[in-house]
Amino acid sequence: MKESALQLFPLMRVAVALIAGMVVAFEWGGGVPVWVWLVVMAAAAVSAALTSRWAVAQSSSILLSFFFLGAFLMTRQNDAMSVALPEGERTYEAVIMSEPRERGKVMQMDLRIVSGSMQGRKVKAALLKDTVAHRYAHLHLGDGIVASSQFEVPKRFGDTHFDYPLYLKCQGFTASTFIFYRNWRKAAVSLASLGRMERTRLAALEFRQGLIDRYAQLGMAHDELAVALAMTLGDKSHLTRSQRDLYSISGASHVLALSGLHIGIIYMLMVVLVGYKRWRVLRETLLILGIWAYAFLTGLSPSVTRAATMLTIYSVVGLLGRDRMSLNALALTAILMLAFNPMSLYDIGFQLSFLAVLSILLMYRPLFTLIPERILDAAGWGRVRPLRWVWAMVVVSVCAQIGTAPLTMYVFGRISVYFLLTNFVVIPLAYAILMLTVLMFAASIWPVAQMWLAGALSTVVGWQNGAVGWISALPYSHIEGIVLSRWHVWAIYAVLLLLALWLRRIRR
Repeated sequence: MKESALQLFPLMRVAVALIAGMVVAFEWGGGVPVWVWLVVMAAAAVSAALTSRWAVAQSSSILLSFFFLGAFLMTRQNDAMSVALPEGERTYEAVIMSEPRERGKVMQMDLRIVSGSMQGRKVKAALLKDTVAHRYAHLHLGDGIVASSQFEVPKRFGDTHFDYPLYLKCQGFTASTFIFYRNWRKAAVSLASLGRMERTRLAALEFRQGLIDRYAQLGMAHDELAVALAMTLGDKSHLTRSQRDLYSISGASHVLALSGLHIGIIYMLMVVLVGYKRWRVLRETLLILGIWAYAFLTGLSPSVTRAATMLTIYSVVGLLGRDRMSLNALALTAILMLAFNPMSLYDIGFQLSFLAVLSILLMYRPLFTLIPERILDAAGWGRVRPLRWVWAMVVVSVCAQIGTAPLTMYVFGRISVYFLLTNFVVIPLAYAILMLTVLMFAASIWPVAQMWLAGALSTVVGWQNGAVGWISALPYSHIEGIVLSRWHVWAIYAVLLLLALWLRRIRR
């Protein structure tokens, strides 16, 4: 019997249709009301039900219904986030949703407005510091304030393709504001307008801030402390511009942003503790709970939540007896996350994560088998096969770089040359850093051991900083000033997709 259009990677086809609808609605469907998308989606669903005797027609109708569903979801979220900003200065109550950070003459923070016409909106705020009373120094995460300021549409900056206003929109921000030092005061404000998810996230951020304060008490040097906080708790506010540049030039930026790499390492550490084969359902349940506990410790940041969601879906798929490392599992993850938050589609972190995993799924096996199994297993003893491990890391790094390089060049205008060398250094060190961090906090009841582990952690982070600095200083370590248009990026990805399919066909 001939396979229908949805039988080969059906969820991948559904995900593509859903994403296409979201793109059309966001890019060109600004004037189309929500109800129009809803009506045509219902019509496509009815068509699918009526064409059950014709496989191609039914498959097309199903895909069309998901296309219109994507357009409906995107339009609905855009309408919900669109707000006419009030003119002139307004007085409002707000909750501080991030630990205030000094940036020159201002304190930068995220606010959730809890009163007035902007109630429920997230705002990026810059508060001018007062140089006499230093009241700003007493502001912390979770505090309430009453302030007067004018709300503005976020402005784009820089000469790259990085769209800062769109980035803020993907993070749920509606506006930005500048608060004069005389126009605010601390106050007890009601949290009744915050949803359950926001309250949970606020509690997670407050818990994380306690861990950050504990880090600072352990006496780590600033450079090592900044990198350790970024890699283990997702707090990048302490990183200097020079540190960010060094990690970017060397191709190690991915270790600073909590993502699938860090969640994967935590997952593997827990697998070792829980065991591989016993009580499969209980084991996977404990692993999922552990992953979400770590996500809570890091403040439920979007990147960690995304990676935790992906691993949760993969675990459930594995329990159902399906191939967890498959295109269908990746597609299911994308469908669920985009249905929950359609604007994630335009989040650069979301795009890079899924492109990296998609590239690995498509190209890993064809590239890995370029070296015969007998050669990979020739050197080693017992179950230890160092050549196989080295080749696997090379292939994974190359696949991830292939999948993310075009988008990275388009957005940031830069590409790292020695990314393979960098990964061989930073990935083993990332394992060590996360393991030492877990041990350090576990030893909190024994201060002497905790201080010793903090010293060891600082040393390992120092090694990583030194290695990254050395790699970034190598000749031709990176290529700057790359200019690509959106059509160039689409063309490159089309060629890469055809290449990946060709390699898979040859392997078969």
